[in-house]
Amino acid sequence: MHEFAHRAPPAVLDDEGTAATQLVDRAGRVVSASVRVIGEPRMATFVPAPRMAMDRRLCDVPGFPGQCMIVAAMWVPALGGDLIAYSALPDPPWYGSEALLAQLVAASAIVLVIVAVGTYQLVGRTLQPVEDMTAELAEITATDLGHRVPVPAHHDEIRYLATVVNDTLELLEAALRRERRFTAEASHDLRTPITGAILRLEEALTDPDTVDWPRMAKELLSDVERQQAIAEDILTLARLDADRSAQHQRTDLADLARTELRRRLPGRVPIRTDLQPGVLVSCDRLLIARLLANLLDNAQRHATTTATVTVRAEDDTAILAVFDDGAGIAPEHREIIFERFARLPESRQRDPKGTGLGLAICREIAHAHRGTLTIEDPGQGTCLVLRMPLAD
Repeated sequence: MHEFAHRAPPAVLDDEGTAATQLVDRAGRVVSASVRVIGEPRMATFVPAPRMAMDRRLCDVPGFPGQCMIVAAMWVPALGGDLIAYSALPDPPWYGSEALLAQLVAASAIVLVIVAVGTYQLVGRTLQPVEDMTAELAEITATDLGHRVPVPAHHDEIRYLATVVNDTLELLEAALRRERRFTAEASHDLRTPITGAILRLEEALTDPDTVDWPRMAKELLSDVERQQAIAEDILTLARLDADRSAQHQRTDLADLARTELRRRLPGRVPIRTDLQPGVLVSCDRLLIARLLANLLDNAQRHATTTATVTVRAEDDTAILAVFDDGAGIAPEHREIIFERFARLPESRQRDPKGTGLGLAICREIAHAHRGTLTIEDPGQGTCLVLRMPLAD
């Protein structure tokens, strides 16, 4: 545009590779314009510094409605005075060009397909052990818990899950074996006195005139009492499987022991006490009273001269101990006696009517209170110790 220094600019300008061009004098009048903006007002109002060029992005350029443009401005010499030359170009899109955009879209689609296929294969390989575990679990029934799920070789969360599932199946199978054994033993212990009573009655009825019926009635009553004791103990064990936490209440263990001792009839040997007050526990009073009664029955049955009940606290644990000065229990038998229907020869001799469930019930009661029931070595005799958490 330097050719205008010696002549007047034409009314219509060439675009010269731009969308539109204008020449504006110092007063702001449009002197010349390209075809696109003939008759339009000046396309911009900003004025560049002398010998400098500047540009701005404008979205209200006359002649380009609804379109943003890049407008550049610079001073050019002209006959009669310098003019401002404004040139407008379309604002380029953010993606550069449609060809570049198409290439980007195509490349993105290819990458997306590759990622999707890879993810599908990776997830399939990762979840294959879960499918194997599901198939194995589907084979398990209530009567056959011998199946175990496969454990993956790699160490991750799925391997941990498989290990936990197998441990759970082990516990379930052990519980099922225990329940089956308990059912068989209970059936045997209930069936034996019934069978004996039936046989005696059948023999008596063959020759009723020679039978001592009062003696017969006493023997049958003894058998029925044993059946009743077994049935009550079985029901107690069944109830212990239910959640009884709602019946727990804050209890002074020493007061509970005193109450239970006052209710007892005098036994074969006296009972001494050493009860520390203020040992507070959260418990089902009926169950703990049943546990104490069973332990006292056992102690008085086997004691030589005396039985002792102690209550004390150690750290955050409440301790209830029942001691007798009898012959004691051999170390190899100290866990056997807690099994259901387990009875040592001495116990059968001292209490023929016993059910073999008393100490098993006591241990279940201890477990229901997050506690333990064990035999500790007192040096002479037997010491059964209940440990359970103190109340908060």
